[in-house]
Amino acid sequence: MEKILTASEMKSYDRATIKKGTPSLVLMERAARAAFEMLLSDFPCRQVLLCCGCGNNGGDGLAMARLLALHGIPATVCYLGAFTESGTPDTTAMSEECAAQYALLPPEIPVLAAPDFEGVSVVVDAILGIGISRPLSGKILKAVQAINAAGLPVLAIDIPTGIHADSGAVMGGAVAATKTVAIAAKKYGHLLFPGTQFCGEVVIADIGIEIGEVRGHILEKCDLAALPPRPRRAHKGTFGRVLVIGGSRDMSGAALLAAKAAYRAGTGLVEILAPEENRLVYQIALPEAIVTCYNDRNAPLQLKDALTRADAVALGMGLSQTDTARMLVEQTLSTNGIPLIIDADALNLIAADMTLRARLYLREGAILTPHPMEMSRLSLLPLSEVMGDMPRAALSLAKDSGKTVVLKDAHTVIAHEQDLFFNTYGNSGMATGGSGDVLAGIIASLAAQGATLPVAATCGVLAHALAGDVAKERHGNHGLMASDITEALSYVLP
Repeated sequence: MEKILTASEMKSYDRATIKKGTPSLVLMERAARAAFEMLLSDFPCRQVLLCCGCGNNGGDGLAMARLLALHGIPATVCYLGAFTESGTPDTTAMSEECAAQYALLPPEIPVLAAPDFEGVSVVVDAILGIGISRPLSGKILKAVQAINAAGLPVLAIDIPTGIHADSGAVMGGAVAATKTVAIAAKKYGHLLFPGTQFCGEVVIADIGIEIGEVRGHILEKCDLAALPPRPRRAHKGTFGRVLVIGGSRDMSGAALLAAKAAYRAGTGLVEILAPEENRLVYQIALPEAIVTCYNDRNAPLQLKDALTRADAVALGMGLSQTDTARMLVEQTLSTNGIPLIIDADALNLIAADMTLRARLYLREGAILTPHPMEMSRLSLLPLSEVMGDMPRAALSLAKDSGKTVVLKDAHTVIAHEQDLFFNTYGNSGMATGGSGDVLAGIIASLAAQGATLPVAATCGVLAHALAGDVAKERHGNHGLMASDITEALSYVLP
């Protein structure tokens, strides 16, 4: 998995590298060199405008200006005081060094107080980087607005100005970059919405900062190798049995989607526990499934028996929020020893009922799969706070509940204990009814096959997203359906 850093982690490893003997100015030169080489290879450099702040991000830009001068490339520096008027020691030193050399280098580099785009072919954003802590204002905000209005290609150093490095929030405004050169590693803001939409293509520049242990990781295709091996000599019991507890009267599709996805993800047997009214639907639509039906009178006994047969349970898809549904959730939560994936109506029932919430917190071995609104109900946080800082919301619920949390979004965040995992695969065609039911079935399938809960959650999210990308290639972004994701699983799972 690729490591991803918060702003504080980045600063900590930067300081550690300096302490070990690499001067900070050397690191600044390396960052500038990496950005300069990217500028030359990917952008039209007829006339470069470098917008620089007074922090170390601005120092990177000033060093780039000197490199441009050395190569005879016309450039202009727009020096913008950030939230203070004095630069950092390194930026001040870089500014003095550049000033001493500019007079000796053709062409001479003008320094402006506000951006001037006449004749400019490319803009370098070196204003704030990861250092932002409050909304943009004053001349920086005006400069950001001017850069975007100019419509020119933009190379951002580390992260576009205005994007919060930890949450991806837009702090009053943000530079819309064509490409971003991330120093040492990607930051959370590169991946999280809405910030990710301002970064363009993100490329990492290795400048010699050694990255140790971190909390966050980006899922990669190769991470599917963590799934349990499938022995050649096997039978249907080898690959586990999933119990899908879902569906309600006139609402059979969600459980059906979860059950079929569980099969496509490799489980040996799937049992659907559903209302009697849905029996015929499941027997016709998925003859491979074992269908156990209940009515209001015998539901507790049918559930008890079904739980004894299960290796993993997917609970809540289309379940409704009736008294019988509440009983099914409470009884399932009271059964330990079976991996449990909790989705949809089960999450909403738990959020609204303190008794169910208490049972959830006491139960071991569960994965919660909320979308942002369900997360808001579970965490008692406003939806804006959940959407504004998804890693914080997911980690908080994981810590409070002791469960693995899959917070679903265009870029899903998974929290397990103190670790965070980010998925960047998938597409907007997957924003369709039933997509979350398919995900729940996949995760339950992997857990039934013996994957640990964090592996089932991360690999389940990854496989779901990769299958969504395959389905998009086949059906297009507009025409993609949840069942298309299920059918594509065969092409992405090992």
